[in-house]
Amino acid sequence: MSTSSLDPWSDAVTISNILFKTTSKLMVVIGAEAWCEKCQLLKPAFDELAYQAPPHVVMLWLDLEEHVEFLGDYIPETLPELCIYQRGVLVRKVTLNDTEQSLHEALTGAHDAKSPVGEDPGIFARLVRQDWAQSSAR
Repeated sequence: MSTSSLDPWSDAVTISNILFKTTSKLMVVIGAEAWCEKCQLLKPAFDELAYQAPPHVVMLWLDLEEHVEFLGDYIPETLPELCIYQRGVLVRKVTLNDTEQSLHEALTGAHDAKSPVGEDPGIFARLVRQDWAQSSAR
């Protein structure tokens, strides 16, 4: 299954079902395509990687403006920000620069336990909440 077209608003049940599996991995980029130049440059590369992702990996691009209700009060200090979750735990959170190579390196460095993780924005927890998936089902 390609996850490039998944969106937390319209695909809540599908996302939740994938993330409930113990082998799941969630990779989320928080950006703002309308005004963030780095985000505009990285979005096509992210979409291509999401298209190639295995079925147990959910890759989401959350736009600060389109997903403001979903993100709640969380606003990254610098954009774009990548958050990687494994088995429901935030294992990596980094600010990306504007190159495809930086995106690829950040995505593949998910097991680097020596990096400080920082504050968990709670994205995984919101995506697996049953009431979120049920109320978002169309």
